[in-house]
Amino acid sequence: MTKLDARYFFENVTNVNGTVEKILFGAASVPVVFIVLSFIGIWSVPHTYSISILVYILLAAVLMHIFRCKFDAQYVSMYWGAFSASFFVALLGFKGIISISISYAFGPMLSCMYYNRTFSRLTCVFNFILLLIICYLRSSSVLLVTEGFVERQRWFIQTVIGYIIESVFLFMIIDGICLRIQRALKSLRNSIRERNEAYDSLHEKNQYIISVNSELEVKNRELDETQYKIIQFVAKCLGSHDLFTGRHVIHTQKYVEVICNELRDSGFYTEELTDQNIYLYQTAAFLHDIGKIHIPEGVLNKIGKFTNEEFELMKCHPEEGRKLLEFLPKIENGIFNEIATQMAYCHHEKWDGSGYPQGLAGTDIPLCARIMAAADVLDALISQRLYKDPMTVEEAMVVFQKSSGIHFEPCIADAVIRIANLIYLIDADFKTTEAASNAEELEWWQKYHQSLNK
Repeated sequence: MTKLDARYFFENVTNVNGTVEKILFGAASVPVVFIVLSFIGIWSVPHTYSISILVYILLAAVLMHIFRCKFDAQYVSMYWGAFSASFFVALLGFKGIISISISYAFGPMLSCMYYNRTFSRLTCVFNFILLLIICYLRSSSVLLVTEGFVERQRWFIQTVIGYIIESVFLFMIIDGICLRIQRALKSLRNSIRERNEAYDSLHEKNQYIISVNSELEVKNRELDETQYKIIQFVAKCLGSHDLFTGRHVIHTQKYVEVICNELRDSGFYTEELTDQNIYLYQTAAFLHDIGKIHIPEGVLNKIGKFTNEEFELMKCHPEEGRKLLEFLPKIENGIFNEIATQMAYCHHEKWDGSGYPQGLAGTDIPLCARIMAAADVLDALISQRLYKDPMTVEEAMVVFQKSSGIHFEPCIADAVIRIANLIYLIDADFKTTEAASNAEELEWWQKYHQSLNK
């Protein structure tokens, strides 16, 4: 038996002891009923007999409580409880006032709750010995014997034969129950052990992934966090190619989250915007501009307005992103891949159909891309660029008001406007934490362009 098995069985013994203790206290109601029925004349049970049984069962219950709680002797309590129950039934049958043949199974049945076959067998044997003793003691006071109709030994033998038959059947039933329970528990333990072994095996196979992603906790073997870190890494690589795209994808990830939550809280797309899908939308936002990695740095980080040729080149990044994401291994059974591809390919589509690359309109644009478009434009408006200073949040909200039904789906534009105060706090936090590094990179790229001009 493993340590886990031993702990389980000990906990079961402890819990069952509490139940048996309550049963013993409850059994005290039996002699009380004798006293009441005798007092009102319905039954005639000697009060001394009833009181003796009452005292015994209360004493047995109290001692079991002491063993169980004061001394923490759980296995002693186990034997005490089952044997006391058997002796209680024996006392009830001692006078022969009531017929309690089936009640002799009381103690053995209680023993089944402990899932211990050896203990149940011992209880059955103890119970049978008590039967023999009580039967022999009763043989001297049985009416048939006292009146001389049958000899004491003959009555004893005849009665014991019946009890033997009953006890054999009882033993077989109790033993069968315990055997069945033990087999079921063994099967359950084997299943748990196999599951644990499978878990250990899977955990070992994931060690390589965990070692590569040092930010993950060793105990967390779920792939979601690992994939999230990998996607962040890709976004950071993109950031080394473009001054603003690296931070931009981090910003839009947060804006996608708050826009989704506001839409759902307002009653829009409640079936689509589950917690799981919002998480996938947030994560996929990191990859919406992945196609820019195929755009030359000189175009991406140009100071000033694009030429027609440069703009056409920039418009290629959704298609380039879609192609790159075809090589992304399946995540969440491919659901994440589909969302990421839709965001990368369609986030420049517009509600009125004037966007690119396909000119999709309305709900033909995937929901995730419609939300991504809003987050994308929002961050572009209120963030620093080489060619412009950031707008205020208030100015950006005016743009969303004017673009509702044109660039953006009306309910999405309204959702952005409703959370203007939250956007202000998020934007302020981004600007505070990124101020120093942003200034350094801005200076580097300005020198880079100066060198290109020379």
